[in-house]
Amino acid sequence: MTTPTTPVETNRADRWTGLFWIVLGGAIIAHSLGMPIPRNLGATTLTGPGFVPMLLGGALALLGGSLALRASRGGDAYAPDAPEGPISNGRAMVALVLMVAYAAALALRQPFIPGTILFVTLFVTVFNWADKSMQQRLKTAGGALLLATITAIVIQFLFEQIFFVRLP
Repeated sequence: MTTPTTPVETNRADRWTGLFWIVLGGAIIAHSLGMPIPRNLGATTLTGPGFVPMLLGGALALLGGSLALRASRGGDAYAPDAPEGPISNGRAMVALVLMVAYAAALALRQPFIPGTILFVTLFVTVFNWADKSMQQRLKTAGGALLLATITAIVIQFLFEQIFFVRLP
């Protein structure tokens, strides 16, 4: 598959990509609505296992619609500050590697909180590292660690105490 090179090709690709996300989001919503709600555990529609996937499916569909609409209107396909070619591909590859490693760690039943803290800290730090002084980098890493710790604790609390889902 070739990378779109002109605004027209990019708009066409964005339109089809947006439609893909709309369909995928709709499928996720449909599947999540069919998930059983463990009422014997005190769960409701808003705390059942299908609620979060439904929200995520809705977000995917909404953002896909936004992308498709922008492409259909002929919006500018190129952002002025967007990295070109191999740089953006390299960033995507780094993000993919980090996400697959995190998913693999969770699939192998590694503890959720330390794994999430490591993942979020690395992700935020790696993508905010360039063009900064050492002091700014240390500040970024510290902020990323704080964000990661809060994120991991809040997510574990929500899933285990509100949604009744055990995390590794």
